Amino acid sequence: MSARVYRLPVFMHSPLSVCPQPLRLWGGGTAAVSVSTGFCKVARVAVNPATFSCLLADAQQFRELTQVEVTNEDMALNSSTELENAPPEREGHSLRKFGEVLASMEGYLRPLFPVLGSPEARTQVPTVVADSGRPKGKDKEREVSLPQVEPEAANDTILIADRHLLELPLEGLSVFEEGVDSVAREFSLQMLWSRLRREETADGAVKKEGKGRQFRKRNTAKKGHKDAAPRLIPPDCIVVDPDNFKFIVDPYEEARVIDMRTPVSVTREILERFRDSFTALWVGHLGNTHFPSQAEWEQLLGSCSGFFFYGMESFLSHVAVERLAATNLQGCQMMVLLDLTRSYASMQRHAERSDSKSVAQLSLERPVETAVLLSLVGVRSILANQWPTFLQDNALRASVLWESEWARPSPPREPAGGVPGQPEDVSFLDLLTAGRPIGRAAHLLRRTGAGDTNNHDESPWTSKDQLPSFQPQLRGSERLPVALNSVLYGLPHLAIG
Repeated sequence: MSARVYRLPVFMHSPLSVCPQPLRLWGGGTAAVSVSTGFCKVARVAVNPATFSCLLADAQQFRELTQVEVTNEDMALNSSTELENAPPEREGHSLRKFGEVLASMEGYLRPLFPVLGSPEARTQVPTVVADSGRPKGKDKEREVSLPQVEPEAANDTILIADRHLLELPLEGLSVFEEGVDSVAREFSLQMLWSRLRREETADGAVKKEGKGRQFRKRNTAKKGHKDAAPRLIPPDCIVVDPDNFKFIVDPYEEARVIDMRTPVSVTREILERFRDSFTALWVGHLGNTHFPSQAEWEQLLGSCSGFFFYGMESFLSHVAVERLAATNLQGCQMMVLLDLTRSYASMQRHAERSDSKSVAQLSLERPVETAVLLSLVGVRSILANQWPTFLQDNALRASVLWESEWARPSPPREPAGGVPGQPEDVSFLDLLTAGRPIGRAAHLLRRTGAGDTNNHDESPWTSKDQLPSFQPQLRGSERLPVALNSVLYGLPHLAIG
């Protein structure tokens, strides 16, 4: 595996200074698995603690408003309210508050943007290496080979921030809109080094295993899609075994909404669509036909290369936290969590179970704490929501990530900055069909959400018979929260093989 270079901006508040609460940033540094050179820029800015407290309060108010709207929409849908009335309600108070949070965050961190500019491409110094191959003739000397010198650009960003800043939609900063292929989060340099070190030590074993193993040929071309682009995985990616994915989808089957895509129906279509190419060997639990015990949860999580959870409430509200913390999940390289949505049934269940849990246990169900726990037990990359979300939005994320057939916008638009010869729609963002690294899939998901629709008179939310095309109408500080909700923690260069 070739060395991979990252941009590592670090946002930290430091109270140990003359300033009331200065903000320090180490940005522009590079890191790689097998290359230790790089550079570092440092900026120190004094900020007002009251301003930051107000920013965090606004972010919390946005989450609370969104949770109320999610609950109200479920109640309205189950009381036979027309679906067309739901979008205007959902884009009310929470959307305005989200715009305020983005604007305030941008102003708060703008003094640090100069050190976050794209670094110049770093050129490796060529070294002379003797050819280790067998001599081709008696009179022929060994030829000296020079490795090809190519500039390396650190377009994959891993953002390290303190605990309070992780509550903010940092991926929405304007500095990450251009010159960036992916934006992932990390909790500390030590955690990042642990993930990279684990990759480095396992690299030799992976290569040896790969020589004797032939992966199944992935044929993603289906009827009507014979001209689909070939599936090309970047050579510096960690390849996740697609035959060892496990899943648990809405185990209580609490999403019972008429005329809407539920987690069970969405996943069933994905499994069926990719059965011949990817999902034939996927194992898991779909709905409540067989309710998984805690032992079955642990068995699935501990024996997979990738895990997919799609359901109501938080992921950890379904699992015994103490038992999960004692489980070794180093074999689970990729985890996708589509949670944090709610129905009346799930709200009742969660309230009843919360009564028997301590404050510390309940705190671990929060998005950031969940990602920290999963990272500590060994998961390399976690893609998860960071605030409450609507049932339709999770269905949309599932279709974008796995490229389900029904999520294709119709009719397709002409390409505009996308892949030549292909429409610029959600289908090119997928993990399965294109083999795109998870970091770039998540980043393109956010960038697509920031785009304009061709017809501004047409709502991005379609009728009850169709899922919405992921082309929100708003830009900048008014972009839809759905575009920035999915956050990647850990390594961005994992791809499904």
